[in-house]
Amino acid sequence: MAPRKRLNKNRDLPPFLYFDKNAGYQLKLVNGKRKIISQNRTEAIIIANEYNRIKRGGSLLDDLINDTASKTSFSSLVDKIIERMTADKKPGTSVVSTWINDAERVKSYFTMPGEEITLSDVTDYMNHFHQSASNNVYNRKLSFLELVFDYAKDTGHMLTNPAALKIKKPKEAKKRKALDVNAFEKIRAAAPLWLKTAMDLTMQTTHAVLEVSRIEYKLKKAEPGRCGCIWYKEPLTDQHGKIYGELAIHRQKTYKSEASHVIIPINDTIKAIIDNSRDNTVSPYVVHKLPKKNSNPTSALVNHITQIVSKNISREFSNVRDQLGLYSNLKPEERPTYHEIRGLSARLIKAQGWDPQTRMGHSDSKSTKVYTEFGKQIEWVQVPNLTVNLS
Repeated sequence: MAPRKRLNKNRDLPPFLYFDKNAGYQLKLVNGKRKIISQNRTEAIIIANEYNRIKRGGSLLDDLINDTASKTSFSSLVDKIIERMTADKKPGTSVVSTWINDAERVKSYFTMPGEEITLSDVTDYMNHFHQSASNNVYNRKLSFLELVFDYAKDTGHMLTNPAALKIKKPKEAKKRKALDVNAFEKIRAAAPLWLKTAMDLTMQTTHAVLEVSRIEYKLKKAEPGRCGCIWYKEPLTDQHGKIYGELAIHRQKTYKSEASHVIIPINDTIKAIIDNSRDNTVSPYVVHKLPKKNSNPTSALVNHITQIVSKNISREFSNVRDQLGLYSNLKPEERPTYHEIRGLSARLIKAQGWDPQTRMGHSDSKSTKVYTEFGKQIEWVQVPNLTVNLS
């Protein structure tokens, strides 16, 4: 039977201990009888706590010491945390894949209860898995761990976030050399069709390899999470020439920002790139190729057997660059990669008198095109019709 409701002045007494102004402090025993145990309050509380601990299955202190909930291994919580993070943050496919890989490391290392994880454990974890990583990569992995621990705090499995106490490393200065037009043209000339197509699209759109690898030949309308071509029934004409449709780009890196939705006019130059990309392979993607025989046709990073994983496009660019002996005087980490095509494109656009920032999805713009998706209006940044000239 539960103890009766206390008077305010007796709220601090242990369970089943009562005060009688005539008899003193009485303890209700497990057999239901009451026994006077002391006239002294402090002594009575000590006796009552000890009796309750032995006869009634433990005190609050024992409950805390033997709390089974706190014994849950942190590794058993990680999958659910990743599911919730993905639902809340809605990251791109490549980010989800990275999270899953990082989650496996977290699960393998943090097998203790969440409450027992300390800053020292975080340091050991980072040293074990990411000691040789660049400062920027190290900081990204630490930020991921901090986010996981924040979600664990939200569910009551951690009281503090030890990853938040870890000092991040200083940002590294960019080591890679900028790509020049001459090298771009040499690599393009030696590249297979699919790489040439990707390079041309990045040059004309300024967008990264991840977006270029996701461009579809045909979309009915601009959709969040997709990149592709929306064709007009009849070409339009502006002061810069014909426009055959719109190339919708939704950047994954800045997925939630308004500037991440970009509409690029499909002019003669971009249309020619798309037309020239077609070969005997049937594919919904502009940048495509059939996988090699005996290779795994499926991947979490692609939606079709002919779609090319973005990192493979970047890797082939570097392979061709090195085969041609370009930038061989530089260390491998200093040589320009596929990503530097964006910088080259931006410099050329600026030299032509245009602002490349809006086209790249880096900033907001007053010129927008509104599409409705599931009853919600989404603004897509409309950029000017232009051709990036290499000379």
